[in-house]
Amino acid sequence: MADTAKKLDSVFSKTLIVSKEKESSRERIRATHTSEIVFALCGYIGSNIKSVSDSLKYIMENDYGYRCEVIKLSKFITLNRGDNANNAIGSSEYVRIKNLIEDGNKLRSKYGNEILAELAIQKIGLDRLSDAEKIQEEDGKEHLQFRSQKKCFIIESIKNPSELEVLKEVYRNLIYTIGVFSPYKIRHENLLQREITELEIVELVEQDNHEEKTNGQGVRKTFTKSDYFLRIDSFSQAFLSAKLKRFIHLIFETEIITPTKDETAMYMASSASVNSACLSRQVGASIVDESGNVISVGWNDVPCFEGNLYTQKNSVDIQGENDYRCLNFQNGKCMNDIQKDRISKKLLNELLSQECIKEEDKEKVLKIIEQSRLGGLIEFSRAIHAEMHAIIIGSQKTGDKMIRGKLFCTTYPCHNCARHIVLAGITEVYFIEPYKKSLATLLHSDSISEDENDKKKVRILMYDGVSPNRYKHLFRMNENKRKDLTGNIIRPKLKEANPKYTETLEALYTLESTATKNLKDLNLKIKEI
Repeated sequence: MADTAKKLDSVFSKTLIVSKEKESSRERIRATHTSEIVFALCGYIGSNIKSVSDSLKYIMENDYGYRCEVIKLSKFITLNRGDNANNAIGSSEYVRIKNLIEDGNKLRSKYGNEILAELAIQKIGLDRLSDAEKIQEEDGKEHLQFRSQKKCFIIESIKNPSELEVLKEVYRNLIYTIGVFSPYKIRHENLLQREITELEIVELVEQDNHEEKTNGQGVRKTFTKSDYFLRIDSFSQAFLSAKLKRFIHLIFETEIITPTKDETAMYMASSASVNSACLSRQVGASIVDESGNVISVGWNDVPCFEGNLYTQKNSVDIQGENDYRCLNFQNGKCMNDIQKDRISKKLLNELLSQECIKEEDKEKVLKIIEQSRLGGLIEFSRAIHAEMHAIIIGSQKTGDKMIRGKLFCTTYPCHNCARHIVLAGITEVYFIEPYKKSLATLLHSDSISEDENDKKKVRILMYDGVSPNRYKHLFRMNENKRKDLTGNIIRPKLKEANPKYTETLEALYTLESTATKNLKDLNLKIKEI
């Protein structure tokens, strides 16, 4: 592996990009761009990522004429796991998955959180190297000619945020991340069919979602950065291919596609979130009526006298005059944190005074208190939540139009907002980022459900569609792409189409070389010898 890494690094500075002399510098640069594309899949354990990968491969090969290669990060783990055996005990499939998780954690701990992504980058670079043409110059020297190629790489599956971040840094406009999600009930059933026990499933799901170690599984944080969210439930499984084809049409501009009402509503929720000056997080929400028309938006921030929330009044109001949001209140300290700290210390002092704990255990006990459910309390915040803001403003402006409507929120609603959502008559809630502290379904199991089939309760479901972060990027059509000079609609042939956004090979080589620089001296494998 070290030799191939050095070989790849050495050719980066000696390659020749094929381009003809053009009339303008822009055209000359454009000629160096490649049609390559990278899909990175991220999904919660038990979600059927393989079916997504298979469908992508089929569409890209048969419809668009691409050569496809699936790169499994788990393969890098098994090739480089070493001789240190893990001590997992249980069903065979549980042991296999558990060992992969632990071995992956060890690799990240030893070589950095980006190591699996770096190996994928190395593999892609070497693949391009194998396709290069050797050209002999007049003086006898050889160089490599790289041409734009219709090659698609499907990486499955990303588990740590750092893996995704380095892939995006290198491949930029060439990479698209698909977040694959199935409701817990379906994932649970999928894992049961693999003969994993109930207790083993609970443990694997928890570790997959929320492992605290920075080098561990971090699917929740990785998933939310996706460019496209693909929910596979009992309804949408049959439409998997159609959903992926729509997404790929957007990437290649091979069909005129406009946003769904759900995509527009989530984009407006995401846009609203940037109004927030909350010290904890920015959350946005939008509400649509029964017909899908947006009737209100909201964000989390501090309410002000005479209604609505504090805002920055104009472009010169940098100091926030008469703005008493948390950044300008109590020396910029979060009131929720202040109150939780006071409660924790008061409880600690009570335990000491009642001789329930010893003085020497004080620091340890305080840490335990702070990490308990007490640390998750949210009711002392001065900010109103995005969902509450949208509900109140929508009720003021539109009366009963909110009844039987939908709420779109960038984050799963907390249990405080949940009761307001039920009261408002909203029937469906869509979210992107999970919220572990929420007790919505536990406290309101009579009126709230995460089961998409339960039409007699408010359904809280994972959002499905183009990410708000890619909304304008994908739906904005390039100039002169819709009709020709005679006014007729342009219908490109799929196998002749190129992605709407591309990157120059010259920049790509440099970035791949930089990302994999640390691999040159490591004895790591990317394929069977």
